Amino acid sequence: MVSIIKPTELLPLLASKSVVLVDARSGPDARQRYQQLHLAGALHVDLEQDLAAKVVDAADGGRHPLPPIAQFAKLLGNLGIQPATHVVVYDDKNAANAAARFWWMLRAAGHSAVQVLDGGLPAALATGLPTASGAEARGSSAPYPTSGWQWPTATAADVQQTTQAGQGLVIDVREARRFRGEIEPIDLVAGHIPGP
Repeated sequence: MVSIIKPTELLPLLASKSVVLVDARSGPDARQRYQQLHLAGALHVDLEQDLAAKVVDAADGGRHPLPPIAQFAKLLGNLGIQPATHVVVYDDKNAANAAARFWWMLRAAGHSAVQVLDGGLPAALATGLPTASGAEARGSSAPYPTSGWQWPTATAADVQQTTQAGQGLVIDVREARRFRGEIEPIDLVAGHIPGP
């Protein structure tokens, strides 16, 4: 399955109800924005509450470390996602944020039938996909069957060792202005991890 789906390709899937659609918009008002307007049938996941473990000290593992796999498996079950479920996820940042993270987390948990909506919510709205407001009913089922994260992960120490040794590649997915250190709305220090 290709990782990207166009809004026009999503429309027949929505009509046949053969997909679990996930709204992964993030930010302090994401839940409110979801309830005001989302693609019809979309369930909401929250970056802070659903897609990351609670952080005591961001210096120890970053701002959004992966949640325990059992917690993520329970979330997937609560969304009605099981191994055969086709999932499409979107956000409003061209998948540069929580939609990409949710896609990666599903893949890392062993789920292959997941796609990111090309262009996210803005493209879907421009295409005329149906919308709704309020909350959608979740299709709860048993936790997703997985034994652990299937893809490799790296600790902060692994990243530091890799960059100091000049072995490997670290990719920063934040917007360019944050990468260059021109703006920094969250972290105490602007810029990026040194390296090529």
